[in-house]
Amino acid sequence: MFRVVIKDLNRVVAGRSGENLLEILQREGIMVDSYCGGMGSCGKCVVRVLSGQVSSPNSLEEKHLGDRVRDGFRLACQTIIFGDLECEVRYSLSAPSLALTETLETRVGKLPVQCFRVAVEKPLLQEVSSLQEMAEKVLPSPLPWSSVALVELSHLVGTDFGKELTLIVDEKSVLWVRPSDPLPFLGVAFDIGTTTVACELVDLLRGVSLGRAGTLNRQVQLGADVISRLRAIQDRPENLAKLQSLLLETMNDLLQEVCERAGAKGEHVFAVTVAGNTIMEHLFLGVSPLSIGVAPYVPVFRRAMELKAKDVGLNVHPEAQVYLFPQVAGYVGGDVIGGVSALDLENENRTILYVDIGTNGEVVLISRGTIWCCGTAAGPAFEGAQITCGTRATLGAISAAEVRDGELRVYTIGDVVPRGICGTGLIDVLALLLEEGLLGPTGRFREKNSRWGSRLVKDRSWAFVLSHDSHIIVTQDDVSQLQLAKAAIQAGQKILLREAGLEEKDIEEVILAGAFGSFINPKSAQRIGLIPSHVPSRAVGNASLFGAKRALLSLDFRKKTERLASRSHYVELSARPDFQDYFFESLIFEVDEQGV
Repeated sequence: MFRVVIKDLNRVVAGRSGENLLEILQREGIMVDSYCGGMGSCGKCVVRVLSGQVSSPNSLEEKHLGDRVRDGFRLACQTIIFGDLECEVRYSLSAPSLALTETLETRVGKLPVQCFRVAVEKPLLQEVSSLQEMAEKVLPSPLPWSSVALVELSHLVGTDFGKELTLIVDEKSVLWVRPSDPLPFLGVAFDIGTTTVACELVDLLRGVSLGRAGTLNRQVQLGADVISRLRAIQDRPENLAKLQSLLLETMNDLLQEVCERAGAKGEHVFAVTVAGNTIMEHLFLGVSPLSIGVAPYVPVFRRAMELKAKDVGLNVHPEAQVYLFPQVAGYVGGDVIGGVSALDLENENRTILYVDIGTNGEVVLISRGTIWCCGTAAGPAFEGAQITCGTRATLGAISAAEVRDGELRVYTIGDVVPRGICGTGLIDVLALLLEEGLLGPTGRFREKNSRWGSRLVKDRSWAFVLSHDSHIIVTQDDVSQLQLAKAAIQAGQKILLREAGLEEKDIEEVILAGAFGSFINPKSAQRIGLIPSHVPSRAVGNASLFGAKRALLSLDFRKKTERLASRSHYVELSARPDFQDYFFESLIFEVDEQGV
């Protein structure tokens, strides 16, 4: 074993000969940016080797780092250790995600998991009965009991009659029995996103939120997007169990955080709801999603599921009910259908476009009760991957940009020195480049521009300088990546409109969903063609988490969502012969040629 000294964190960890530095850091819980799962293609896991015996830089590192290699900069995933090592990791250290949005208020219907108080009185000697029968008199109708609930009943009552008990039940069975004490009766809702996992703790009896939390999904160790994670499973089947374990670690840490803040314990949680895209829901259960990765993109399951917490590894009460949202298809999952259902969009007597922008951009068109939906392979560009100075929405990321008083202004998360640019900032910058005449219709930089000439630089290709201090740039290749991402989402919208027999002018509102969508400047999104122009738009925050919260509090909502999933018209874009035509058409930007 060798000593690996991480100087800027003041830590010493152990490494084995032949391991790469990224593997060592991840094993020790030191999260550095890595979007490609350690393949070397994203160039984000930048570290600096100060001393030690390591492998020589390879062509991938020279491509991503250029002259910085001479100063000791390396890609952690490509740096093999052969002896003691001293390094720095601050150049790519992942900060906790700050993109956690509020969920909307909700209302309580019939609770899927309920509690009933009952006093088990001593029966008459001639009366033929049981503790079970006497306890369940309080229920609307008799239910089967779990064996653990019967065992607990025997311990709580025994020969001590008259004691008041609380029965915890769902629609199917009596889950648990506990003394009637003032302990809380809680539920927790989860949105398991590809990049970020969020949760909300809810008092089930009052229907009020007790706290929420969000963090980076630890699965990013094996890839920033679901396709990378599919590839990781295909290359090494044991990665399926690792991905499930990483997700459960993330969820349990969040659960502990919100419970501690509320002064509660995991054992007080008797209901859990989980919403995510189809692949994420498969990984949550440890079910291989490889069938979704190849045509015809068939998931293993689509229907909603109810499980016990003890069977999935969540640190709540072992008998707690876990509800997993229904899915529509391989690339439209429970997160999207839960969000649409939570906002009651199917009951709107108008035409609405619902867009959840991410690596797999989901698009839903709702027109007077009828629903069409599709998943678009937008890629991870909007997450900051495949972008020269791209980063996630963490401390120091440029999250917005504008021209004010003739000057370029950029704004970072935390109002600190820029360390990169995240998705919302990229959309703003792309819109700015178009508005200022710096890009042509095909997305190529226009070299002659008297106003912004000082910010246009050329090395191997043209780039626009956002920050001189930290040297944050947007290159021609970056523009192309963003162009491909927005074209995929735009083409999906056009195909849904055609499928519904509608035109863009028929859309009455655009809804931007998800944490990312909540921070997008709608005007910038319209300017680049990501969403239709001249249509009112609004951001609704984390609609998936809102749906998960409603599913905690309403049995009718669950049933409504399941019906919605079953009657949604899914359009598989790869099966459409006209998709390429719409895609190439969407690559073109609208540009005012006058005055250029």
